[in-house]
Amino acid sequence: MAIDIQEKAVAEVRSRFLANINAIVATGNNHDQALKNVEQRKLHEVDKNEWSGDVFDIPGMHSPWDRLENEEDVKNAIKDPDTPGVSGDLIHSTLQGDWLASQERSFRMRHQTRVRSAIHAASRRFGHGHAAGTLQKGVLGYIKGIAKMSRDNV
Repeated sequence: MAIDIQEKAVAEVRSRFLANINAIVATGNNHDQALKNVEQRKLHEVDKNEWSGDVFDIPGMHSPWDRLENEEDVKNAIKDPDTPGVSGDLIHSTLQGDWLASQERSFRMRHQTRVRSAIHAASRRFGHGHAAGTLQKGVLGYIKGIAKMSRDNV
């Protein structure tokens, strides 16, 4: 008995991703022209997507990099086993979301206060120094595990 599964691509290049890429391209072109002394250099501006632009509006700062459409594409690609999306849906939806997330982190880091930077750094460094942290338990533990497996399999 054959199972009839109708695969169909469901994801798209989303507007938030495209708006952010276009803003980066425009900034790059402007900086190129400014280096040639053709036009004045401008600061990089994001497409605000209903955000006020106030860098102290921490919760509202998420709007320019909203990834809801990408999340919906991933859900739609896997929700119905009889009409699934294709693997490319998952790849390009999550890739767009990852790009948007890295752009958001970069923007937030450029505009955060020194106090906020110090607090975030202190938290990371606490994790780096902790016995069960990402370096000792994670990286070192993983490498020791590989070394042990390779010795045990000889």
